Amino acid sequence: MIQCQHFGVCGGCGWPGVPYEEQLERKMAAVTGVLAPFELGDLPPILPSPERWFYRNKMEFAFGTADGSLALGLRREGRFDQVVSLQECLVLSPDAPRLLETVRSWAEQEHIPPYDLRRHQGVLRYLIIREGKHTVQRMVHLIGTPELQTHVPSLRERLLPELPGVTTMLVGYTTRKSDVALAEHTELLSGPGWIEERLLTLQFRISPSAFFQTNTAGAELLYHTVAAWVPSRPGVLLDLYAGTGGMTLTLAGAADRVIGVESNAAAVQDAEQNAQLNGITNCEFVAEDVAVFLRRIALSQVLTQLSAVVVDPPRAGMHPKAMAALLELNPPCLVYVSCNPQALARDLQQLGVYYRITAVQPIDLFPHTPHVEVVLRLDHR
Repeated sequence: MIQCQHFGVCGGCGWPGVPYEEQLERKMAAVTGVLAPFELGDLPPILPSPERWFYRNKMEFAFGTADGSLALGLRREGRFDQVVSLQECLVLSPDAPRLLETVRSWAEQEHIPPYDLRRHQGVLRYLIIREGKHTVQRMVHLIGTPELQTHVPSLRERLLPELPGVTTMLVGYTTRKSDVALAEHTELLSGPGWIEERLLTLQFRISPSAFFQTNTAGAELLYHTVAAWVPSRPGVLLDLYAGTGGMTLTLAGAADRVIGVESNAAAVQDAEQNAQLNGITNCEFVAEDVAVFLRRIALSQVLTQLSAVVVDPPRAGMHPKAMAALLELNPPCLVYVSCNPQALARDLQQLGVYYRITAVQPIDLFPHTPHVEVVLRLDHR
């Protein structure tokens, strides 16, 4: 069992020191409990993450203070206003300590104060790192208040040359008081402004704010499972909450026409570029709220051609309006991907009236945390 010196203090890992086999047992028990009312019998064992350490391709680090000095790392367990200044991180990559120390030293030398969430004072807020695990590309995105703009020359000349393996660097500015690692305005300092990654046989372009499955090797396992369960039929396949199009493009061969729906416009732009990048012509993407799209599509010819729907909602599960519109659409087959068993249990109460669960597969995409992914196939009764 690998031990991190920050286990039990840093809030990045929810289960510090718990043996991996026990983690899988706990996650399996959570899934079994959620699905017990449906009397499915013995469930297949959970698929472990292909990588237990250094599996994440994205991390959002925060600036703060610790013992009177500038800190850069993750929030202290149970405290939103305290930052653990990390000397190592076993879930991103072996380069993480050097990246963090280089940025920390530069900020100290420049005398740039970290942002205080209680007093709403300071400049530096977040350091976001994204990596292409297969392509070995790396994006660094530094976010602060607008005052950070005065330090851009130093960012270019002093910090950037010292950062290992960076292929794209951006600096973002925000005036938000909430603790959200998003920039209202972003400036590109070097590189193309994105990184690329490979999943299965496909190539993907990932922009700074777009959603992409955090565990690259685990995402390949997830996509393979979904692709095996989606029926290959003529007609139209819908992929709801499509992100940058990973699932949509993976399913391109399952139907004549595949439509990915995603409310994040930047992610849709990425998805369209990813379709072109891979030479896929039967996938299209819509930048729209899922509930609005489903109500609109129910009045179109697509309804008569619908072969299946794939649903991969956020942690909160499907919005009640989206669920109502989906049930009104009445697809013959659903493949539901859940990252939150509690939200899944709520959604299944409604889906179970019209659908029966015909396949289940738990997958671990987040080792050392309580989070578990569950894929279900539901066929109309």
